[in-house]
Amino acid sequence: MESTEEERVEMLRKMLSSEYSPKKPKSKKMQLFSFLAMLNAYDPEAYLLMSECQQILGPPDPIHGGPPFEKRMEPFIDFIKLSGPPEHKCSIDQVFAKTAVNELAALGLSRSATMKEFMVSLCGDPIQQRIIDSIKTLLTTRELEEKGREKFSRLILDIQEKENFYNAVSVLKTASDKLTAYPIFPQTISRLYYIRGGIIDYKKAEEWANTAIRRAPKNSYVADTLGQVHKNQFLREARQPEEIFRKAKVAFRAFKDVEVKADEEVSPDMVDSAGTESISVTFNNRGYFGFMQVAKIAFEKLSKFKPNPSLNHSFIQEKKMEVEAKFAFFQWYLAYSQPDMQSLEPSYFWKDVVLCYEMYTTKKATESITFAGLLDILNRGLFTSKGRRALFEEHQQTVSDLEANQCLLKGNYEANFDVKAAEMYILSNIILSNKMHNSPMLTPVKQLQAIIDRFLDAEQRNRSPEFYLLVLLLFWSDGQSQAVQEEEDEEDEQQSTEDDFSEDTTWEDEASDDDQETREELGQLSLDRLLDPDLQEYVTLMEQAFETTKYAKYLRGRYLLPLFFLGKGSGLFKWIHKSKLDAIVEQKVDAEIADEQGERTKEKWRRIHEMWITGDVWRIQEIQDILSPINVEPCQSPRSPKDHKIVYVLAGGKKIEAKTRVDPDDDSALGPMLFYLGFTIQGPLVFRVRDPQMFGQ
Repeated sequence: MESTEEERVEMLRKMLSSEYSPKKPKSKKMQLFSFLAMLNAYDPEAYLLMSECQQILGPPDPIHGGPPFEKRMEPFIDFIKLSGPPEHKCSIDQVFAKTAVNELAALGLSRSATMKEFMVSLCGDPIQQRIIDSIKTLLTTRELEEKGREKFSRLILDIQEKENFYNAVSVLKTASDKLTAYPIFPQTISRLYYIRGGIIDYKKAEEWANTAIRRAPKNSYVADTLGQVHKNQFLREARQPEEIFRKAKVAFRAFKDVEVKADEEVSPDMVDSAGTESISVTFNNRGYFGFMQVAKIAFEKLSKFKPNPSLNHSFIQEKKMEVEAKFAFFQWYLAYSQPDMQSLEPSYFWKDVVLCYEMYTTKKATESITFAGLLDILNRGLFTSKGRRALFEEHQQTVSDLEANQCLLKGNYEANFDVKAAEMYILSNIILSNKMHNSPMLTPVKQLQAIIDRFLDAEQRNRSPEFYLLVLLLFWSDGQSQAVQEEEDEEDEQQSTEDDFSEDTTWEDEASDDDQETREELGQLSLDRLLDPDLQEYVTLMEQAFETTKYAKYLRGRYLLPLFFLGKGSGLFKWIHKSKLDAIVEQKVDAEIADEQGERTKEKWRRIHEMWITGDVWRIQEIQDILSPINVEPCQSPRSPKDHKIVYVLAGGKKIEAKTRVDPDDDSALGPMLFYLGFTIQGPLVFRVRDPQMFGQ
């Protein structure tokens, strides 16, 4: 009769007790078994090759007449899994590996001692990359928990808890000495010395951070460790004004170094043939964010003192412009993207940015009217908004609030014949239409088309992605009957397109006759565009603008958020702001957990997040009722990136290229698909959705 798992665990405990004693020399087979146990207790996928096992056991090797491996490893062989060919691998099931590690530690063979012996035995010359990867996994990979990543790897945390702080440092020092090309080990030692819970020693933390920097002088993530050391020392030790100014200066300098290095890093596909550039899949925002945190800490510390108001004022004024610039950066950075589909920035991220901005400018962050800020305005008050996550008190914007915004931005546009002012005015109308589609304050679509049309031909290559986003939103076909469109046109305005140009264009009244004739000719050309816009051209220009402006650099590797979806309405009303979907999802989850006990906020977050990840949002009837399915055709394009493919969207009788996210679990062969159209800051994005009628089949 086969033994149960519990019985085998007990057998293993007894075996280890009889085979190991700290008073006797450790056998080679015990050493090998302890190595395999350590590996698989903390990395279930790890293994050692048979050749490496034989190396540890030493002579006589079976090929030289020695006993077979199975015989040499008795009685441990019953717990070792052997696989192959072609590679003969040795490993232990994680349940038994954990049992062995705990039992051996209780018998006197500590985790730290085993790990150091492992590195001494297997870090020869040359070192196998797989062994290096296993060491990095055990000593530096931090597990992702519900509240974020652990501070250290599970093994380092266990050594700290079950042994002591210095043993954890000793293991990492051994790794640093053996693997001298890798900055991650001195980085981790530095973190041990400055993070609470350990033995705080900023001098040693700084030394180890600098050791890491010497190993990777161009790497911004390595440089960030030194910034964190100085920030934490500044936070905990600076008390008097002179010390505050001095330590703040040191921390600012460290984060500036991070910022400079991050700006010089490129994505892997941008590396030249010589490979001289520093590579980073994503832009490292820690230099920018570190500056904001240090500035915030400095302000809070200085506010407690009034011995030299002029000095404090000088410091604040010196940093104010940079604080404003970095606030603007994070405003669009977080409005347009998140780290990936499955994660968000920590809740304190936006909180620190906002508090710092408000301290240095004495302005409210919610009153900062930028394109990204205006886009975010409909998110306020929602459970998923970054303001609510930062625990700010937020209220949803009323129709009156949005109408006041639109009126203000209209006046700004009329006073400044400027493309940025035009963009803000147009966007304010789209935002208002999402709140109240029949607001009397809304500007007719044709007037908005005429406004943006005036800027279309000039400086095409210098326009922003936001500009072309608005062009596409304004000129995209409604896909409705001509009769309905004509009826809405009559409601919107009782005048011809030509009248729109003359009434909206105040500068034409004072123009010369020659200028007037020229503008009438341009108006005629624009009329052709209004009737037959080349949407593909604007999609291409939007993608090019994304690549040539700051966005491609700073948003690389991040998940670009859908900003608008194509709905079933017409005119401005056909564009559904993502906040409307978020509100529907929130209501759905609220109804599900209304009668449940426990930590409702945490559970609500989990369910909302999961609905987007799994695609369950598309099953909600209220969302199906407002979104408009589109027709697509396959498109074989060499431009398709690895995580997207290109399709043709059929709109207004034309084919327009759009990306569609490739979902590895999404097999169209399983049944009919629906397609919804969204827009990110990069361009149109098609969402492939299982036909709701097929869900569950």
